[in-house]
Amino acid sequence: MNNELDQLDVSNSEEGEQAQAIALIREAQALDSVRQKLAKQRSQPSLTECDACGEDIPLARRLAVPGVTMCIYCQSKSERFTASYRQPGASSE
Repeated sequence: MNNELDQLDVSNSEEGEQAQAIALIREAQALDSVRQKLAKQRSQPSLTECDACGEDIPLARRLAVPGVTMCIYCQSKSERFTASYRQPGASSE
């Protein structure tokens, strides 16, 4: 009986380690995707007008964030929406 319990403990431990490894791989892939998107954004010229609202993007923002496409207000609004969309329990459709 103890041998069976030991085998179950080892099996559970291995499954936990595999789940952690998979989670780390997914996080690394997500981070790599963000890095690639940022590199692509930085290679593009900054817009002078916001894509979302059409207002001028201040020069200081364009210099601070190469490749910027939105004013700070619209960018913040977009990030809040994206964050709420990704919350656990939030609808994915």
